[in-house]
Amino acid sequence: MLRELRIENFILITKLHLNFNKGLNIFTGETGAGKSMIIGAINAGLGEKVNSDCIRIGAEKAEVQLIFDIEDQEVSNGIKALGVEMEDTLLIVTRVILPSNRSTIRLNDRVVTLSTLNEVGKLLMDIHGQHAHQGLLYPKNHLKYLDMMGSSNHQADLEQVFTSYHTIKQIQQKLEHLVNLSPEYDADYLSYQLNEIDALNLTEEDDEPLTQKYEYYKHLETIHSHVSQLSQLFSADEGYSIKDMLQTGISLIQPIHSYDEQLDRIHGALHNMMYAADDAFSELRHFMDNMEVDEEEMRYVEERVNTINHLKMKHGKKITDILEKREEINRRLKEIEQHANEIQFLEQQLVSEKRNYLKAAKALSESRQQITKLFVQGVTVELDVLNMKDSIFDIKFFENTLNEGEYRLSPYGLDQVEFMISTNPGMPIGPLSKIASGGEMSRIMLAIKLALAHHDAIDTLVFDEVDTGISGHTARVVGEKLYDVSSNYQVLCITHLPQIAAMADEHFLIQKNSYDASTETSVLSLNSEERKRELARMLSGQVSEVSLRNAEEMVADANRIKLS
Repeated sequence: MLRELRIENFILITKLHLNFNKGLNIFTGETGAGKSMIIGAINAGLGEKVNSDCIRIGAEKAEVQLIFDIEDQEVSNGIKALGVEMEDTLLIVTRVILPSNRSTIRLNDRVVTLSTLNEVGKLLMDIHGQHAHQGLLYPKNHLKYLDMMGSSNHQADLEQVFTSYHTIKQIQQKLEHLVNLSPEYDADYLSYQLNEIDALNLTEEDDEPLTQKYEYYKHLETIHSHVSQLSQLFSADEGYSIKDMLQTGISLIQPIHSYDEQLDRIHGALHNMMYAADDAFSELRHFMDNMEVDEEEMRYVEERVNTINHLKMKHGKKITDILEKREEINRRLKEIEQHANEIQFLEQQLVSEKRNYLKAAKALSESRQQITKLFVQGVTVELDVLNMKDSIFDIKFFENTLNEGEYRLSPYGLDQVEFMISTNPGMPIGPLSKIASGGEMSRIMLAIKLALAHHDAIDTLVFDEVDTGISGHTARVVGEKLYDVSSNYQVLCITHLPQIAAMADEHFLIQKNSYDASTETSVLSLNSEERKRELARMLSGQVSEVSLRNAEEMVADANRIKLS
């Protein structure tokens, strides 16, 4: 519950410090006194967006501080889940609004973001503003009210559907991202290139020997011609052969080589040349004896070299270039395969998560059907008390499907609902937005709030002029109902009706005071006498003996109701 509210330099409020207790806390004041500023400050303290316009003229900053005593363990756990440390049951919310349209926010002296404050605020207070009943005009809001009636098991089903929905969205985003990032490669063409290279079974050592063999077969005819002529030089049938000339030279130098060292060296050289000629001739005979043409090998070498040269034209000048290209192609193919596997995995995940979602959503729909009876009964009872005795209230369900009959997924399941009502006997039931008048809409909203009051973990309820459009006996009944709710909840209510104000446990008066050059809004906690005077003013617009007597009777009547 809210223990303290401190406001500094917020619009017309210079400095304000209020203490609250459980029960019904009523705020009243003349029109324009600044009742909306109190609610505005509370909303700002709970995370509503504000700008520097809310800073009081002449001030450097505005500050709102709310001090809560968190008694409900569920709320405490929810706050801790948002990363906020709790000291026992105390939570101090401080928001400083700066001229730069920025804020500094602290929860128990820890700086947090505005979004975190907003989430925490939803756990602390339920604020029903002046125009909140207008939300009933939109069927999209009706499901939220129905779900609030659900038990903890229903809330768990709702959370499961919500979580599953967002998991599906995350998977779909990942899939879309992967599809957009698909490698710009043609897998079939890359596979063709890889097979084209792998078919040759290349190694880095293939280049030179294969080229050499190809050149051999290419010049085979020239080789044969030259080798034949060379053979003739070694073994000429007519004339002198190489060996004959060398032998003649040796026989000529043989008798004289001992007379001179140089001649001796020439003699040795000729002998060496003779031995070399014998070796060369032997090699030549061996080469000629084995010089056979392998037609099959020649075709194989020619085809292989042509194929390799074709690959060199595409991938590089050397076999090593082709092998490097092969590794690059292989890497790209693996990327494509991995990418496809990731997409396939996510698609399987998506199918599985959609199955989980539908299972949870159908369980949630069944739970909603069960709590609908309780909700309708609860609202009907409250409408009866609020002087709408002849009203018929019901809820119509629509299945959330697409044109093709496929389910339209939403964070809240497969259902769409719309509140239906008939406010007069004999009138057909129809959509709330088309049947109810403005005054009736306000009471219907209050009836819904009252029906849900015991199903909400939030300790503090704020009603900002929900009594719009009602008066007389109905106003008295609304006051009684608000007091009834305050037996279990802390209620803060801004009202202009004395019948409601008379039911207060604590009555605050909002005043606007004008000075020489400024205007200031203040709030006073009224004692019993001050309270009677304020009720008298509310009854007749002025304080007189008659209005004071009426106020005293109203307070006495309210006290009797409280005791009963």
